[in-house]
Amino acid sequence: MTQAVEFFKNEIKDNNFDGIKLSNNIDITQDSLCSTNRKRDKEYYRKKCIYEFITNLSTEIATKNIEDIITQITFDEEFEANTKQKIFELSGYSFNDLTIYTSNIVGSINFQGKQFNINSRFGNEFLEYMIASSSGFLELENLGTLDKSVGLGEWLLIYYWKIQLKKAFAFGMYKTYQEKTDNISTLRGRLHTQSYIKKSYFDGKIKCSFKEHSYNNIINTTISQALKKVFKKENYRNIVQDIYEIKNAFDTIEAKRVNLSLASNHKVLNPFYVKYNEVYKLSLAILNNNFASIGEKSQDFSAFLFDISLLFEHHIRKILQQKFKLFEKNKKEFTLPNGIYENNIYPDIIINHGDGKISIFDVKYKHFNKTKGVSREDRFQLTSYVATHLSKYDVIACGFIYPSHEEEKIEPQILKVCQKEIPFHIYFYPIAASGNSFIKNQKNNDINFLEYF
Repeated sequence: MTQAVEFFKNEIKDNNFDGIKLSNNIDITQDSLCSTNRKRDKEYYRKKCIYEFITNLSTEIATKNIEDIITQITFDEEFEANTKQKIFELSGYSFNDLTIYTSNIVGSINFQGKQFNINSRFGNEFLEYMIASSSGFLELENLGTLDKSVGLGEWLLIYYWKIQLKKAFAFGMYKTYQEKTDNISTLRGRLHTQSYIKKSYFDGKIKCSFKEHSYNNIINTTISQALKKVFKKENYRNIVQDIYEIKNAFDTIEAKRVNLSLASNHKVLNPFYVKYNEVYKLSLAILNNNFASIGEKSQDFSAFLFDISLLFEHHIRKILQQKFKLFEKNKKEFTLPNGIYENNIYPDIIINHGDGKISIFDVKYKHFNKTKGVSREDRFQLTSYVATHLSKYDVIACGFIYPSHEEEKIEPQILKVCQKEIPFHIYFYPIAASGNSFIKNQKNNDINFLEYF
């Protein structure tokens, strides 16, 4: 059993549908979330404090728009988080029977100066691995390992911001046209005729107004200030040590401090630099202390949360693309009516084998039920995918992909749809155990998974 602070920081994992009971996991023999030095019934008040913390947090979340809390981690293709799911749910009416249930949402919440983390059930090393590899930066030997003094959500925000900054900076620093007025020797732009007429003699220079590219803009200034803030924090050094050159480039910008209350309205419109929009949004989050432990001042509520199932799906797509040609994620080709309008059908993975032959797979981050198998809802969803695509393609295989700590294999079966028999597969993506050899072992797992698939 652990103290309440450590429990809420380290022990809650995603996809816990069985629930984790507070009384079975939290040690109340010592003070943790509150001081009971002056209390007589210390155990009672410790339980009361823990119960009130988690129920008040649940109430606080209920007052907010989930779409504003959950960060949409972006990839090369559009992935939309399921904002209908709960961040977490509670059952029970006292400390002794209170139970926490979680879904696909992971990350951190800071509430009333205390941290509440939902960690990856496969270990946060795997979470780091997916973020790094899925974003196209395979610097896996030097991830900027999670410092104990840095919260999970805090690490995710800084690391994800760094990755997006590197992606955007690959296109060069964002520059905009700005109007400038100067006395120059060559006519350029708009001539100031009145100024020219008033000259007592011609000195070889003409006052002109013209436009020229400049790096001095609100987007770059905001990013520059975020860089300065992050590099000042000692416990962020491991995360950002590989972007000193980018920081030095932004340090050359001479600009006044950004008014954060007005800055959020700006947006990059030039499609060549559009990746800076994500960097800009995350930079504002850093400067606004939207994750409280980043800043010196603590807020009552701040969070960095995202849907890990989307990250896992994108990760699997990146691995399969090393060997197979995949259809784009949002290929608008088939729809299903719902009585009011029609919904587009987007299978997670469609492998294009050529000559009209395809395979359709759904990626599920959830647990595979070894007793009951694939859920009824998921089976019907896959069947609808296969049936619609059979009208145009020859579907030669289908099935599901699940994560697993073990290298599991299940014999293929047959799915009968529209008088066609299609091989039905369950594949397990093996996830290595945490430890010093995690990255090496996980890379081998990726290779083995791809070969077996």
